Amino acid sequence: ITGHTGPQGATGHTGPQGATGHTGSQGIQGVTGQDGNFGGATFDYTIDTTSFSGTVPPLGAGIFRLNTATQYFATSLFIDSLDDNGNSITSFMNTISSVSSTIKGFVRLTKKFDSSAFILFSIQTLTYNTNPNPPPDWWTLTISPLGSSTANPFINGDDVLTSFVT
Repeated sequence: ITGHTGPQGATGHTGPQGATGHTGSQGIQGVTGQDGNFGGATFDYTIDTTSFSGTVPPLGAGIFRLNTATQYFATSLFIDSLDDNGNSITSFMNTISSVSSTIKGFVRLTKKFDSSAFILFSIQTLTYNTNPNPPPDWWTLTISPLGSSTANPFINGDDVLTSFVT
């Protein structure tokens, strides 16, 4: 026959604390992220700084032009209805056009991946232009300059983010 279990014995003394381990080396710093956009609706376009004759500029998908050699002094922005990625801006332009204020909104042109190169314009009017033959339809915006990094921040063929806000 097994006898009764006896009472538990006393807990022993706690041992000394162990030595602290070595500190690991610091990891490398991550790369800096790209600057964010101005806000609103942003579309990727390419600037065409070549001159044009007449009132209808020969654009193409993803192309925009200003009406002056000195970009900051432009009073008209001609922008294709499709951006560099083939996205239509027409519904957004219609929204801006429906604003009843004298200033319908703002457009900020920023060199892609270099937010220090920019021009900011206010938008007074928008006109949708249809073209029965290629190139596709485009918008004409009457604009006024508000600020810029330089008078001519872009060169022909620059990838430019066009950001619109109402």
